[in-house]
Amino acid sequence: MGKKFWIAFPVTFVLLYVLELVYHAIILSGFYSNHTVGFLPMEVSQSRMWAMPIGFLIWAFIWTYFFHRFATKKDVANGIRHGISYMIFLFVPTSFINYSVLAITGYCYLWWTIGGIIEGAIIGAVMGSIMAEKPEAAPATTP
Repeated sequence: MGKKFWIAFPVTFVLLYVLELVYHAIILSGFYSNHTVGFLPMEVSQSRMWAMPIGFLIWAFIWTYFFHRFATKKDVANGIRHGISYMIFLFVPTSFINYSVLAITGYCYLWWTIGGIIEGAIIGAVMGSIMAEKPEAAPATTP
């Protein structure tokens, strides 16, 4: 794992953390205030917030590692595809699993998945631009 990976990883962490904060604390805040069933009480949730950055750090590392290790070509377009695919593979199965055990509406999971896919595209584009491989220079020809 070279220099580009170690630049992309913290950038991915910050982007993931900020986008999740904006999406959940601002965009979906009205939804959450009207649908409190199924969530922990605010006091309990606040007391567990120390775990959130740790989770995001692990998530960002794994996501960056997968792109670094498995992307056949590292560029913005492949970063977007990777980000969208990663989030679909992450959110769709977990939404069904969580829906079966948590008292949260399917509508909530739908919006989590849509938001996650958009986040994936944004983060993937940035990750792809950071890790982009330099195009090979054409061999010099002499007349």
